[in-house]
Formats: sequence, structure tokens, C-alpha cells
Amino acid sequence: MNSLSEVSMKSVVWLFILCLFCSGSALACATDKDGCTESGQFQLSVALGAGQRSNPLYDGDSFPMLILPDFSYYADSWFIDNGTIGYSLEQNDQFAVSLVTRLNSEKGYFQRWFAGNVITLNSSGALLPPEVETGTEKFMSAVSIEHVKKRPTALDAGVQFNWFGEQWQSRLNLWQDINSKYNGQNASLSWSRFWPLAGGQFDLSATLFWKSAKLIDAYYGVGEDELYYLERYRGRDSWQPELRLGWQKALTPSWSVLTFYRYLHLDDAMTDSPLVQDDSVQTWFVGMSYRFY
Repeated sequence: MNSLSEVSMKSVVWLFILCLFCSGSALACATDKDGCTESGQFQLSVALGAGQRSNPLYDGDSFPMLILPDFSYYADSWFIDNGTIGYSLEQNDQFAVSLVTRLNSEKGYFQRWFAGNVITLNSSGALLPPEVETGTEKFMSAVSIEHVKKRPTALDAGVQFNWFGEQWQSRLNLWQDINSKYNGQNASLSWSRFWPLAGGQFDLSATLFWKSAKLIDAYYGVGEDELYYLERYRGRDSWQPELRLGWQKALTPSWSVLTFYRYLHLDDAMTDSPLVQDDSVQTWFVGMSYRFY
């Protein structure tokens, strides 16, 4: 019975994704609130500067950010916002609810991405590091991501709720893995506030992420099919709070100064994994943004 329910659920979700591409109409704000986009408007901007996102994994590459593209298109009922595709079920000046889908971003720590394209893949030709000999009883408490199997590429789908205020907005996302790569769920709840500051706009955002035990286990767990000398680790539910500070100032209709800093805290469900060496992910960027019209 459970298998039939899972098949039915996946069929409904895949039908929803098909509808996203076939529908002729997204989530757009009915008023000119901060962070909103008018219906039928295409937006493309590119930020050039210096920045980096740290990688909490052993031997994981940090992600240099020299070019940051920002793309969105909102029609009457459907939208594309960078990596998220959605279909709005209900929307007004204060509230919106949408069906959404995206690639799960967890694999990004295991592969190095730049401006949306793969630069290098973390792979290894040998299963064992040079210092470990086959047949030994040695166990290690930490390991490079180069010596574990490839992590899956997962597709998430779910529901998104948006609330809009005069100088703030909030969002709740509920996600389900729909291509059976980790067979789990994740969610996030965020709140953002905007203020005028130094001739520009300052923004403060707080987000709480929840990731199910199955998701953590699929990416950071160590099972019987991993290297024999690793201590086995099973993932647990993870709660990860994040704080973001940003500032942007328009210099011309097209050019703006842009800077932001993000701090994501990783709890014990992550840091207890032998793959993880840091308890945070820090992202920063300083540069100039050009908006195309």
C-alpha cells in the first residue's frame, strides 16, 4: 500500500512539473513592494566583483564568486526565478501560494560550481588514500570528499507561501525529493526587512532551514558501501539557521553597488559526519551590478 501511495504521489508531482512548462501564465506582487517583480517582466542582471562561499567539507573547494547572474521572469501565474520554477495558485497584495520545483543544492558542496556552470568535479581514481593499506583495521574520524562515492543529484518539488509587507516579506518553503535520490524532505522559513541607508537600501534576512535525516544521511552519512576504514555515520534531522546582511545603491538606472554577507550555522547532525570539518558556511561578495533592459 505504501508503494502504491508513493507512486501516486510522484505521478501527481511530475504532472505538476509538466503543467509548469505547459501553462500560459507566476508569482508576482501586485504592488511595487521591495523585492517584487511586475507581471510579464523579464529581469536579467550580472554582478561583477570579488566574493567567496566557504566549503565546510574536508578537501572541499571554496566557491569563488566573480560573476553573479540574476535571472527572473514572471507571467500572470507562472514564474522562473533563478533556479526555481513555480506556478501561482493564489496571490494578492499581501499573500501568495505557489507550487515550485528546483534542483536540490546540497550536492553543491561536493562539486565546484561557478556562475551556474561546472568548473571541476571532485573525483578520485583510487578508492583508498595513499596512507591506508588494504586489510588494515584502521578507522578514521575524518575523510576527504575525494574518497567517498558520488553524491546524487536530487530534484525537489513542493509548496511556497509568501507574505508581503510595506518594508518586509516572509517565505515558507516545503520540499519533497521527487526523483528518489534521498527520499526525504526539507523546509525553510525566512523573514526579510528593508531600510534606506546611506543613499541605498539595506536588507536583513533571517532563515531557518530544516533537513530530514534521510537527506543528511544521503549526502553526509557513511554507510556500509563506503570505504571500509571509515567510522559509520547515520544522518539525523538537521536545523540550520542563517543570517544575511546586504546593501545595494543605484548609481545609474543600470549600474549599482552591491555587497552582502551570509552566515549559515551547521548543527551536530552535520558536524558529527566525518566528511564535515567546519560548523558554518560563510558567503561574501562586493562588486558592481549591471541590469539589462
